[in-house]
This record gives sequence, C-alpha cells and structure tokens, in this order.
Amino acid sequence: MKYFLLNILSPLLPHPKIRALWLKLLGASIGEGVRIENVRFIQIQYPVSNLQCGNNAFVGTNVVIDLSAQVSIGKNSLVGPGCSLLTHQDAGSFFDSRLSEIYPRHSEGILIDENVWIGADSTLLPGSSIEKFSVVGAKSLVRGTIPARALAFGIPATVKKILVVDY
Repeated sequence: MKYFLLNILSPLLPHPKIRALWLKLLGASIGEGVRIENVRFIQIQYPVSNLQCGNNAFVGTNVVIDLSAQVSIGKNSLVGPGCSLLTHQDAGSFFDSRLSEIYPRHSEGILIDENVWIGADSTLLPGSSIEKFSVVGAKSLVRGTIPARALAFGIPATVKKILVVDY
C-alpha cells in the first residue's frame, strides 16, 4: 500500500506543491512553499518521516530519495533533476551475498543545509553533508562534507572555490 501511495499515486498529483502537501499527510516534515516534482522513493519500508524539507525547498524531477535514514533538505535549497540521495549501501545482505561480508549494510542520513544548490544528476552517498550557501556542480558524487559557501564538483566532488556570500 505504501508503494502505491508514494510511487504510483504521488506522480499523478498535478502540481509540485500539492505533491509536497500529500507527502506531509503521509508523515514527511514539509515546510511552507515546498515544491516536489515527480520523485521516486526507495527503501519505503522505513518511515516517510525520514524526509524533511525546510521552507521553499525544491526537489526536481526524477530525483531518487532513499528513506533508509533521514534526508534533510534545508530552507531555500534546490535539488536538481535526476539526483540520487542515497542513505544506505547494501551489497546484498538480504540474500546473503558473500560481498555483504566484505561490505556490510550501512545506513546514515543526508543533510542538505539551507540555501544549497545540488546540480542535476548528482549523487549524495550515505552520511553526506552539504553546508550553507554551497553549490554542488552537475553530475558530481558527494561523500562526506562540503563546507559552507563552497563550490564543489567532480567524481568525487572536491571544493574548487569558496564563494563570497554577503548574508
């Protein structure tokens, strides 16, 4: 039933603000003015309350959101289309893969602070943290922390420049 509510019914809702309200009704913490385009949820056996979006956050089309651990998107932040917010890694522990002995299942939340822009098709791995006023360039792979006011991009994403922000 949860799969139907999240991944079948949600995309049929006609407007991103209505979709945000729908997710709020299902248990997500959604601020005012949040817009959520057609997204895909994985690991939906975990609570929808693992999703938190601050006021005026925007989540673009075809974003994958992993509900294994908390995903927090700060106010005025933008997650570009095609991004993946992955809060777990699992090499097949559910079917006793030998790889899971080497790479055990791991879950850790993702924090996207306020006034952050995550460029299209970027991937944030478990435990990633993007601090205030930072920009992650398109098609980047983030693992760890991107400091405040940084421009970071690449595979893996590295800080290329500290931005001047007068706030």
